[in-house]
Amino acid sequence: MKTHISSSRNRITVTLFVTQFVTLMTCSCYLPAQERMEKYFIGIELNGVLCGYSEVIITQPQAPSTPYLNIDQKTYISFKAIGREISQKQLFTYSIDPADGNFTYHESHMEQGDQKIAATMTVVDDSLYLQPEDQAASTIYLPENTLLPNTMFFPHLKTDFGIRGLDSATYRIFNVRTGKVEDFVYYKLGVEQIELNNTVFEAVIVQERDPTTGVLITYWIDRDSGLRLKMESKTGIRMYLSDLSVMERLSTGNWDDLIFVRTNEEIGDIRNISSMRVQADLDAFPGPGMEDLNVEGQSFEGSIDGNSLKGLFEVEHHHYKGEDALSFGKQHSFAGDMQTYLQPEVLIESEVTEIQELALRLTKGSEDFWEAACRLSTWVAEHIEGSIMFGSALETLQRGNGACGSQSMLLAALCRASGIPARVVWGCVYTPEYGGSFGHHGWSEVYVGEVGWIPVDVTFHETDYVDSGHIRLGVLLTNSTLINYREMKILDYASR
Repeated sequence: MKTHISSSRNRITVTLFVTQFVTLMTCSCYLPAQERMEKYFIGIELNGVLCGYSEVIITQPQAPSTPYLNIDQKTYISFKAIGREISQKQLFTYSIDPADGNFTYHESHMEQGDQKIAATMTVVDDSLYLQPEDQAASTIYLPENTLLPNTMFFPHLKTDFGIRGLDSATYRIFNVRTGKVEDFVYYKLGVEQIELNNTVFEAVIVQERDPTTGVLITYWIDRDSGLRLKMESKTGIRMYLSDLSVMERLSTGNWDDLIFVRTNEEIGDIRNISSMRVQADLDAFPGPGMEDLNVEGQSFEGSIDGNSLKGLFEVEHHHYKGEDALSFGKQHSFAGDMQTYLQPEVLIESEVTEIQELALRLTKGSEDFWEAACRLSTWVAEHIEGSIMFGSALETLQRGNGACGSQSMLLAALCRASGIPARVVWGCVYTPEYGGSFGHHGWSEVYVGEVGWIPVDVTFHETDYVDSGHIRLGVLLTNSTLINYREMKILDYASR
C-alpha cells in the first residue's frame, strides 16, 4: 500500500536520473553526409527496450555565402518512472563549420508536459554567448583549440583514432551540459565492422571519460566520415542508426530499473526513520572519499576503490532544535572552504536581485541562522512543486517547480543571499516503492555555527531535519551524478 508520503517521494526521487537520460540524449549519431541523404533515424533504447527515436534532417551548404551545414534533430522519448508515464520532446538545431565540425550556432528546446526549456548559443571569435529563454545572456570565454562538438561530425576522433591510430587522446571541449570548457579523455578500444540499417561501416571504438563524474561511455565512430554510429552507456541507454520503422516499433521504457534498487525491508512511516544500518555495494559517480561518507549523523566502514564502494553505513540524524545557532543579521567571519558556500555559482545564483529580495523578505526578523534557514526551507517546500525538470536556482524559482537537486539549489541560493553558508548534497534515500527500495536523491545542508552542518530536505517537506533513510555520498559539484547499485541490504532500523 502506498502512503501519501511515498506519493510525495514519487515526484522527486527520479529527478537526477532523468536529467542524465536527457543529457545523454543530446549525443545521437547519424549516417555519413557523404551518402547525400537528407533524413535519418536513430533508435533509442533504455535497458534493451526501444522507447524513443531521433529524426534528423541535414541541409548541405547551398552556396559560398552560406558555408555552414545545418542539422535539425527531433527526438521523442517515452518511459515510465515511479508509476508516471513521461513523454519528452526535444529539438536541436546546429550550424556547423564542415572544416572542423565545430558548431557556430546551437538552439535547443525541450518539452515535457507543460514544462518547456529553451536556449541558444552563438559563437563569435573566442567567445560563446549563451542565451536561455527569458533570462539574461552570459558570455563564456573559449581558450584556443577549444572544440565545439555537435551531434553528428567528430573529425578529431576520426583523425586521431581512425587514421593516426592513437591509443588515447585528451581534448579541450566546451561541455554543453555544464557550460564549461573541460578536458575530456578518450581511449581506443579497437576497430570493428558494424552493420546498421543494412549498411556495413568500418568503425573505430572509443571510450569517453566524463571529467566531472568519471562515467565511461562507449562510441562507435565511422572511420571514413567521423560519424558516431552507436553509443552505449553504463546507465542502460543505447542509441544506434535505424530506419523509418523505428517510429512504429516503440514501446514504453521503464526508468525505475535504473532509479531504484530493491531492499529487504518495507517501512511505512518513512519520515520518522530515526536510525538505519545498511550494507551497501555500489558504484558512485563522481567517486566519493571517506570524508564524504563520514559526517555528523552518518558513518561508513568499508572500502572505496575508485568509484566502487562496499561496506556498512550507520545513519542516525538527530532532530536539531536550533541550539547555539549563530545570530542572524550580524556580520560573521568565515574562512577557507566555508567562504565557498556563501558565494554564487553557475547553478546557485545567490547574487541576483530576485533571489536576494525574496530572501530578505522571508528572513526579516529572524533571531538566528536556524530560524532564518527554516523559514527559507519552508517557503521552498510550500511554493515550489516537484517535477523532473532540472534547472538552476533562478530557473526553479521562476518556473515554480523543479527536481530535487534544483529545489535544493534554490534553498542554497536563498541561504547564501541571507549570509548563511549552504550547499547541496547527493546520495540515496529509502523509499517504500516496490516493497522497500533505495533511490537517487539530492538535498541540502545548512551551516548554523558550532554545531556544524544541518541537513534538510525541502522536496520531502522535511524542512528542519532529514529522516535517517538518507545516505550521503558527497557534495553536489556537477549536474550529472550516477549510482549503479549492486546491493543495499537493511540490517536494522528504528522509528521515532
